[in-house]
Amino acid sequence: MAGGGPNSERVLILAPLGRDAEIASSLLVESGRSTQICVDIGQLRAELEKGAALALITEEAVADSDLSKLSEWIASQPPWSDMPIILLTAHDDNPARVDRAIRYQDILGNVSYLERPFHPTTLVNLARSALRSRQRQYEARALLDRYILLARELQHRTKNLLAVIQSIASASLTPGPARETYFARLHALAIAQDLVLEGDGQGISIRRLVERALNSFSNQIVRRGPDVNLSPNTAQGFALVLHELATNAAKHGALSAPGGTVTVEWHQNMSRPAVLFFAWREKGGPPTAAPKHKGFGTRLLEIAVATEESPLFEYGREGFSYEMSAILDHPT
Repeated sequence: MAGGGPNSERVLILAPLGRDAEIASSLLVESGRSTQICVDIGQLRAELEKGAALALITEEAVADSDLSKLSEWIASQPPWSDMPIILLTAHDDNPARVDRAIRYQDILGNVSYLERPFHPTTLVNLARSALRSRQRQYEARALLDRYILLARELQHRTKNLLAVIQSIASASLTPGPARETYFARLHALAIAQDLVLEGDGQGISIRRLVERALNSFSNQIVRRGPDVNLSPNTAQGFALVLHELATNAAKHGALSAPGGTVTVEWHQNMSRPAVLFFAWREKGGPPTAAPKHKGFGTRLLEIAVATEESPLFEYGREGFSYEMSAILDHPT
């Protein structure tokens, strides 16, 4: 199986009683399969960690055994993997059989049942189907690995592009407030980009983004919210919003006063998981008033992140507050 590794085609067999293991191995080897007989569940788990395409287990081997280690391995499989398992069972019309089947399903995951006695061809065909399923999983892993590689390359190129933009701006812009603001916003994007790289392009925790963006004001900022995952695109918008809010608060708002505080909150409504409510509330700073003219900073706070409706800006004696309902690229 291409891309599966040296042990990817093995069938692991756990059948400690009688000649079950020997017979099953003989049938599978005759059909062109490589097998490895395991003496107990501990060895089975060890061999699973080395690689396999399928596990063939008799019910007697698991009926009264501690399956916690095996269950841990099943649960810890990577996203592309769902190890096929064939469980050989005895013919039984006892109603308790249903409960046992549910238990084995919970523990073993992707399990198929084969009742004994069976025709040898049935076992071979069932194993062939399981092996085909495993091969598709290997193909999915190869595609996922390629995606991650391309995502890393794209993120690396984007980071290099930010460096080029910074270099051009440094040589082109004259010193002054506009130049400082530009570089500060570029730095905010770079922070988000670093987090994207750390997450292999799969997404960024808003908690980590908030921590990284606001670490300079840790003593004056309260953070509250669950660990929601943001797409790279949404995270970049949030990085700009957080930078703009923190900069304004440090210059004119609550962070400019020794006793000023900012509460940053976010949450999701269970009935609308694709929307993230975000709020920035300041207290203890100078009285605020709405600006007479809408500047670029205000415009950025309106458009940097896709929202259900226009963000809410409130200016009052208690301080400035900002709320928005961000549309996530995907539910988390």
